[in-house]
Amino acid sequence: MIRALGIALALLALAAPAQASVSSAGAYLAGSLDRNGCAREPGGTPTVNLSSWVALGLVTAGRSASGPAACIEKHAKALKALTDVEVATLALVAAGRNPRNAGGRDFVQTIQSSLRGGRIGTLVATNQFGILALKGAGAPIPTSAKRTLLADQNADGSWPVAVGGDGDSNLTATGIQAAIAAGIGRNDPVVTRALAALKRFKSRGGYALSAGTPPDAQSTGWVLSGLGSAGRTDSPARNYLAGLQAANGSFAYQRGVAITPVWVTAQATMGLAGRSFPLRP
Repeated sequence: MIRALGIALALLALAAPAQASVSSAGAYLAGSLDRNGCAREPGGTPTVNLSSWVALGLVTAGRSASGPAACIEKHAKALKALTDVEVATLALVAAGRNPRNAGGRDFVQTIQSSLRGGRIGTLVATNQFGILALKGAGAPIPTSAKRTLLADQNADGSWPVAVGGDGDSNLTATGIQAAIAAGIGRNDPVVTRALAALKRFKSRGGYALSAGTPPDAQSTGWVLSGLGSAGRTDSPARNYLAGLQAANGSFAYQRGVAITPVWVTAQATMGLAGRSFPLRP
């Protein structure tokens, strides 16, 4: 009994820092907003794209994302890149807002009209995020986009930046989430091969963008989100990520390297909490 109690206390001690990290990260992200609800890096200029990521981090932390959602809606027409529109769609969905009427702009229609030759947009990433955004908005996922998602997957189970290139951890993790959003089962070979591929990106307790390179907070966060969508987790990676958090709630990109802390913190928070796309309020 004493041994069992000791094990239970040890497990609680491991879990507590991660929960505390999510809460303090949310407080840090809330502090990045200006009076218009737009997010900025320390000393930087507010941007709509960063506001989208902060909205996702705030919802993950159990906070209201009404401020950044209002920022997205106010500046919706300024978003040009398709990936920015897709992430903004996911942010509005997470905030409980309507991406079909973002300041008078229909983000869903923009994504749907970007389908060309079976691909949403022109990149592996735009197709993945397009599938996730449409799923979040409750819109149908084109069968051709799903076929392209599967065709983009490398034989080793990873997804690359460019078709036929080397896979990376981030797009492999997003590919898992997109596959599941498109109706592919967690035990389907598409998913299990991708999960196996992620192991190649393990590095010093966390995950790296490319195999054989140092780990970083964002890649570790992406992988944890991908694992979460498949009902998996990686406790050492969560502990690695928690170890990158500063006293103010922000996350370092790597040990001793603090860059773009708001962006890094928003993405790390989702991974630490095991949340995946599309995120719901």
